[in-house]
Amino acid sequence: MALTLDCNDGKAVLTMAEEGKFNPESLAAFNGALDKVLDDDGITLLIITGREKSFSQGLDLDFLTKAEPAEAIGFVKDCMHMVARLLQFPVPVVSAVNGHAFGLGFMIPLACDYSVMRADRGFMCLPEIDLGMTLEAGMNALVTGKLQGRVLRDSLLTGKRFGGEDAAEAGIVDAATTIDQLLTRSEELAQPMRGKDRKTLAGLKADIHRPILSVIEQPVAM
Repeated sequence: MALTLDCNDGKAVLTMAEEGKFNPESLAAFNGALDKVLDDDGITLLIITGREKSFSQGLDLDFLTKAEPAEAIGFVKDCMHMVARLLQFPVPVVSAVNGHAFGLGFMIPLACDYSVMRADRGFMCLPEIDLGMTLEAGMNALVTGKLQGRVLRDSLLTGKRFGGEDAAEAGIVDAATTIDQLLTRSEELAQPMRGKDRKTLAGLKADIHRPILSVIEQPVAM
């Protein structure tokens, strides 16, 4: 099933395709959905969610393992440019984490203004330690800029899996709730930010996240 974007009453709900794996095709679709939200001045809220048991499984490892090294590096950089868009998006963005959120799927909620996770199903984790991988510079800047102390240690160096209640307690997400209340709670959290001037909101977000954005925006060293 393809990515969908449903817009109604000033709210846009972006639902990622299948397991939410990112490859060039799905990244292009995701960016295209962001473009549509930007083009519609009537939209005052963007909610990002997934399907069934997955929010996002992160990078499509099947694609990465088959890609040439330069192509793989460039693609990861492209994914982080998408994350940079979220960090300074001109309307409030909420991740409604309906299920598993691994790797890049963990990072998308970190890049959003608010995040809510289903309490009874799914895990958030950074699996790189168990995959024998280190983080690309922009990914590292995001993770270390958004997580601190023991939460950063456990997430990055042990690959700890956080359920909804654990993620909320650790401050990774703002709240944990039932699947039936996931979108409603997302709207409630974002309400104080809705309707703000788009240009001002984007500028303030960019200023807040400048240390992360400056790393993401660095050109790829060849």
